Amino acid sequence: MGCGGSKSAEDPASAPSSAPKAERNAESMSTAAATSGTAEGLQSDDPEVLRRALSSAWSRGQHGPEVTAAESRLRASLKLPADWDLKVFCAGRRLEGGLGGRKASTVVAFHPQSPAVVKAMQSVLDGTYRKVYTRDRRGAPIPDRFVVKEVHRVLNDQVWREYEARREGVREACASKKAELPDGSHTVNHLSQSGGLSALPPLDPVVNEHWLFHGTTAEAAKGIAENDFRLDMSGSNAGTLYGKGIYLAENATKSDEYGEGPKGPASTGEEAEMGFEAPRPPPGPPPPLVRESYILVCRSTLGRVNYNDEQRPDPDRLQKSCLSGDYDSVLGDRLKLNRTFREIIVYNDDHVYPEYIVKYERIFFHERFAAVYKAMLDRSIAGRFKGPTKEETEVLQSMWQVYSMPNKGKISKSQLLDLLLAIYQPPDNEDEDLDATFKEWDRKGNGKIDWDDFLAEVTQRVNDKISCSGPERFADIYRGMLARSRGGKFNGPDVGERAVLRMVWYQYCQNQRSIDKQQLLLLLKAINQPPANEHSDLDETFKEIDTKNDGVIDLDEFMQEITQRVKDGIPA
Repeated sequence: MGCGGSKSAEDPASAPSSAPKAERNAESMSTAAATSGTAEGLQSDDPEVLRRALSSAWSRGQHGPEVTAAESRLRASLKLPADWDLKVFCAGRRLEGGLGGRKASTVVAFHPQSPAVVKAMQSVLDGTYRKVYTRDRRGAPIPDRFVVKEVHRVLNDQVWREYEARREGVREACASKKAELPDGSHTVNHLSQSGGLSALPPLDPVVNEHWLFHGTTAEAAKGIAENDFRLDMSGSNAGTLYGKGIYLAENATKSDEYGEGPKGPASTGEEAEMGFEAPRPPPGPPPPLVRESYILVCRSTLGRVNYNDEQRPDPDRLQKSCLSGDYDSVLGDRLKLNRTFREIIVYNDDHVYPEYIVKYERIFFHERFAAVYKAMLDRSIAGRFKGPTKEETEVLQSMWQVYSMPNKGKISKSQLLDLLLAIYQPPDNEDEDLDATFKEWDRKGNGKIDWDDFLAEVTQRVNDKISCSGPERFADIYRGMLARSRGGKFNGPDVGERAVLRMVWYQYCQNQRSIDKQQLLLLLKAINQPPANEHSDLDETFKEIDTKNDGVIDLDEFMQEITQRVKDGIPA
């Protein structure tokens, strides 16, 4: 080995001296031809030839005046933004012809973003979070935080040029009158206040340009990034309350409704009239939890905004006001009407550019709360509990800050009920007993439960060794119902008992809509009522409970069976 060290065998320059002379000559000729071809390509007036030549030159580490000049010509020819990474763009994929909203061939690339951009995205997802349930969630629980995992910037030259051309048209229309979104957008307002706006490309206030969210799936995000938004697909996930357009949001929570997992417009295309935390999710098993999802952060030219606060808007009129009238976008103020969210709609795909694809994880407070509570309870039972550890306190406090955000650091009765359900400790009912429980937790007597109240009560419950086990709570409730039945006072599970039974059900069925034989066996063992054997007798028991004869046991069948067993006086 020479004093220069080893070289890769894949490097033509490192071929061993023992290689046949003809082979070495062929390699040299190939390299020379590639270099010559690249040199010619760098002088081309064809943007696609120029792009490929630049990519080839960079792959071989080639630099110099001719490469720099080619970069400038390509950027000018394709009208690319000055801050696009040309190396990433030139290594992208060529898509021939128009497709979807894209009118011609393009090159698309996905540029992984810096920690500064990831931090800005995390900040805007946190800052625009509001824990509000609408029917478009289709029964899925509301996550308590969205944690950004990856951010990619979309580099699509054709879609960008279409957006830029439309933006210039809006600029002319806005020349005589200032265009603005009432109260600005929550996204841009937060980024401005937090300092995150400087990490992103600049916006143009003249055309009323904003960063707005569009919730989507991994597959749909890729499709939009490559082929632009498709107006013929509008309404497939979000309904068409304001007409067939592209629906954008200024709150991450709203766009999350249309990400991975159960989604779809409410049956009437209208969310229910509601307060901050109502309506509650519908009864029955919730959809399976889907933790990973995607959101597009879109550069959006809103221009002149048609403000609408009607409960039942006329979608045709609103659409025409933008396509052939004096407006460029619509603001539907559902926040004012129902305290849900404002929605922004445009009716031309060129008003929106899908600038960033954000991959994120949904975090659910009740799960982390239950895990921390169980860890503390285990120490308490073992006689080793001296209060939450530093790590446990930090986890609870960080989650509490988000969970309590809608009420400025405090929680209400329905939020308390959710927490108690998470650890299988609900009140006996959601009326008088929930009121009494709330007063117990509200140690300051100010009508709200704050962080200090929460931590003190949780610590006391752990010290009192109150169980957070689903099976134990199931057995306790069964015995309580059995005692009422023996006293002639049993009319079925009360509200609190049904709530716990539902939570136990979710635990055993793993958030599906039914249970199988083995899951039924575990439930019966929890109340000391297993079948005589785990074969024929288990099969027979399963068939008896499966009153719908569909091969599975659902929540209704489970409730009916437990109620009947209590009435029959079967002991636990």
